Amino acid sequence: MEIFGISACVICAVLFAAVVKKSNREYALLMTILTAILILLAVFQQVAPFLEEIEAIAQSESFDSGYLLVLLKAVGITLVGQTTSSLCKDAGESTLAFAVELASKAAILLVSLPVILKIFEYLSEILRI
Repeated sequence: MEIFGISACVICAVLFAAVVKKSNREYALLMTILTAILILLAVFQQVAPFLEEIEAIAQSESFDSGYLLVLLKAVGITLVGQTTSSLCKDAGESTLAFAVELASKAAILLVSLPVILKIFEYLSEILRI
């Protein structure tokens, strides 16, 4: 399983960052960022078959693919936002971490606006009956 390789990579990066942090905190943070990017790339490769299956479902005639696109965008925004927020917290920038989290939540709301509007449309139809 690839999770063991990812875990070993992370443990090595953590140990190396702890050693480097004593002499140069900036290099330790840079190494943490690069490790996080590599892990995200590995995760995206692992998720590729899942995304292909989701795409096949979305292409079926009985399913509105717009909703699936909204879901995938929201998941992507969440992953990027959480990773960036955690990196900001590791760098000691909790205010920036909060700003990234807030921006991620606003972006998710914006992306999901068509779904929210559709829900309100259905609710108004139900209440008219």
